[in-house]
Amino acid sequence: MLHWFPTPYPDELLYSVLARYHVRSGNTSPKMTTEELFGKRTVRSVWDLPANLNALLKNTGDYWNAEQLIFNYTMYPYYAAFLLPLQAKQVKLAMMNDEGSTIHTRIGMAASNVKLKENFWVCSNCIKEDMETYGETYWRRIHQCPGVFFCPQHEIELEETIAPVRDYNQHEYIVATPSVNRRKIDVSELKKDEVQLLKKISQSSYTLLTMNYLQKGNNSLRNKFLELLKQNEYATPNGRVKRERLYHSFNVKFSTRCLELLQSTVEFDETDWLTMIFQKHRKSFHPIRHLLVMSFLDTDLNHIFDKNEYHPFGKGPWLCLNAICSDYRKRVVKDLRITLDYDTRKPVGTFQCDCGFIYSRKGPDRNEEDKFRIGTIKEYGHVWKQKLTTAVNEGKTLTEIAREFQADRATIKKYADKLQLNVPWKAPKIVTKIVQDSIEDLEKQLQLRKEKWLEIQELYPEKSKTELRKLVPDVYAFLYRNDRDWLNDFSPIKNKIQTPNHRVDWKKRDEELLALLKQAVQNWDFDAEKPTRITATSLGKKINKLSVFEKKSEKLPESMNFISKVSEDLVAFQKRRVEFCIKKLKEEGEPIIEWQIYRKAGLRSDVSNEVKRFISLKVTQYESPNNK
Repeated sequence: MLHWFPTPYPDELLYSVLARYHVRSGNTSPKMTTEELFGKRTVRSVWDLPANLNALLKNTGDYWNAEQLIFNYTMYPYYAAFLLPLQAKQVKLAMMNDEGSTIHTRIGMAASNVKLKENFWVCSNCIKEDMETYGETYWRRIHQCPGVFFCPQHEIELEETIAPVRDYNQHEYIVATPSVNRRKIDVSELKKDEVQLLKKISQSSYTLLTMNYLQKGNNSLRNKFLELLKQNEYATPNGRVKRERLYHSFNVKFSTRCLELLQSTVEFDETDWLTMIFQKHRKSFHPIRHLLVMSFLDTDLNHIFDKNEYHPFGKGPWLCLNAICSDYRKRVVKDLRITLDYDTRKPVGTFQCDCGFIYSRKGPDRNEEDKFRIGTIKEYGHVWKQKLTTAVNEGKTLTEIAREFQADRATIKKYADKLQLNVPWKAPKIVTKIVQDSIEDLEKQLQLRKEKWLEIQELYPEKSKTELRKLVPDVYAFLYRNDRDWLNDFSPIKNKIQTPNHRVDWKKRDEELLALLKQAVQNWDFDAEKPTRITATSLGKKINKLSVFEKKSEKLPESMNFISKVSEDLVAFQKRRVEFCIKKLKEEGEPIIEWQIYRKAGLRSDVSNEVKRFISLKVTQYESPNNK
């Protein structure tokens, strides 16, 4: 048993500890040191995942226990987090025993395209602090991780030394010194977002080394990824990955230069790692690639491994975004309710301040700017209304109030009218709506829709109640809400008829579905507050036939051709939102100006140039004398 042993430093490699022991022992041969440490001379000096640890523990006595040694001073936790449970267990056993030759094969490193660093890497600031604190420096685990080019503690570029991780002498231990020759990597040509990605990878790699994550089941990690793919519309509800959309978005988010640095470029191929990582895991994938997928899906290690609660909007308190509140943009909001969007399954946060201001937005927050974003204002609150009253009484103009309250003029008009304030401007146009307290109007509307419901039955006597509902969904919904008993009494009765088992006439089915699709497109966004995008998925959901289109698309050529023609890409949908917005502004008598269109249509300033030109053209058209 050894009479003394160096005290390990934070995040120090076991290899580095053994190298310091070798120097201080005064041994002239590394094999002498190996024999003292392991009881035999044949053990190789492996820097990342060493074996024969039981023998080392036996010689160091009670200085360490096995778990502490493996998780705190080797690279095991970096790889084990993404191994299948049985794999992780087998690797740990191999490290404890003398099965070092099997370790790198078990974790998939031998066949991986992501190669290890050839030399040891260091941080100049870490070396300086080590010399001031300990009087010596050492090899840190985090600096040797593949893909780590920045120190997570100091956020500066790492430096590559000339000290090889695999010396020509397999038993040699190379000690870290402050004077070791090294060169700093050049990141001057990298863009800001590329540097941020590399820093994020460094931070996540350090978290892997320190948090000791392990998978609970064979496909728990893959299942988490698949659920996030569905939420972000990169997979269908049945779990089929939309590979074209996935690859396109992945290449947009990550530059080729960064993917090359991280040894993780992608190709649209069935055997590509980005395709296979979302399939059942029968092989290992390098941690870098898991971290890239997590960054792409805007999630983190704690969420993936269920270490703590998922915070899609960060931890509270959150910002009050009431422009005239004394706590504007201060972290005072403690009331947050999170729900899931029905269609996208993304989190929707509803924030309520003590001033009464309630707003919501869809998450998760992707950057710092998102915290200042309002999706929908649900309630302006008592403070807002009180200050509006004061502003009107002080004689401020509509423009002054709109600017101060950061609200459009129509909103100011609307609430001034609701508060019955004495204003110098024209009252807003009153749009007639069906409300419960207008009995006479309700009866009139009911009668009109009852007549429509009976009329549609006469036109299509063979159709069932469900089929009629799809033809006139607005009529059905109104009657269902306001006179359900009458609707049940004056609807076709469902007859249970035993039909013989026969093959589906897919040509006829195709014609029927095509008719439903045309009807759905014709009534698209009817009476809607805002437009929705026409896609294959939204059309399928609209007529309640999404599963048919997904499973039997090859048997429905006419329907699929129609869907392909009417489906909107993002640019087309944004243009239609612009036209919808302009129509609303005209109806409300508001000026057609660019910033109003961007705001009303919910468009960001970084939309495509084609959409920007379209907006400018529309504004120019409405500014011409013929449109005034």
